Amino acid sequence: MEKVALLFLAIVLLLPFLAFNLPPVLAHVEVVFGDISIVGGWVDEPPIVNQLNGIILIITQVSNGQPVNNALAQADITLQKGAEARPLEFQPTEEAGTYTATILPTQTGQYAIIMRGTIAGQAIDGQIEIEDVEDTARFSFPPATTNSSSGNQIPQGLIEQLQTVITDLTAQVEEANVVAQEAGNTTQSVTESTEELETSADRAYLFSLIGVGAGAAGIAIGVVALSRREKI
Repeated sequence: MEKVALLFLAIVLLLPFLAFNLPPVLAHVEVVFGDISIVGGWVDEPPIVNQLNGIILIITQVSNGQPVNNALAQADITLQKGAEARPLEFQPTEEAGTYTATILPTQTGQYAIIMRGTIAGQAIDGQIEIEDVEDTARFSFPPATTNSSSGNQIPQGLIEQLQTVITDLTAQVEEANVVAQEAGNTTQSVTESTEELETSADRAYLFSLIGVGAGAAGIAIGVVALSRREKI
C-alpha cells in the first residue's frame, strides 16, 4: 500500500516537469509511397517570412521502421510557391534518414514540397503541403504602430541636424552659382577684349596700308618731278 502511495506521489510530482519538457509537436506531414514513408515540413516552426529556415525530410521504411540512408540520390525535390519552384539541395544530418535543405521564405502563404524519382527502389511522385509562412506582425511586440504620433514623430535632434545639413548645402549651392556667374562674366570680358584687340589690329593694319600707299605716291611724284627737271 505504501509503495502505491509513493508511486502516485512520484507521478504527481513529475507531471509538471513532463508537461514543460515534452518536445513540441511539429506540423509535419507524412506521405507514404509503397514501403517508403516521408515526413516533411519546416525545420523551424512556425515559419516566418524573410527569416532563414529550412525544409526537413525524414525517410524510413514502413515495413521495419528503419531509416533510409542516401535516400535522395535518385530523387528530385523542389519547393513550390504558386507558379514558382526551386530545387532544394538536401544534406544528411547526424540522425540517420533525416535530411535538411536551407531556404529563406520571402512570401507569406502556402508552400509545397514536390517529390519525384525513386527512393530505395520505390518510385515516388507527389507533394507535401507544409505549414503556411506567416508574417512577422503576429509575433512582433510591442506591435509596430503607423497611426500613433509617437510612431511617426521624428526626434527633434535629428530634425535640427537635417536643417543644418540643408542650410550648408544651400549655402554651397549659392556659392557655386556666384562662382559660375563670375566665371561667365570673366569669359565675356575676355571675349570683348579679344574683339577690341582684333578691331585695333585691323585699324592699325589699315593705317599702315594707307601710310605705305601715301609713301609710294610721294616717291612716284618725286620721281616724276626729277624727270621733268632733267628734261628742262
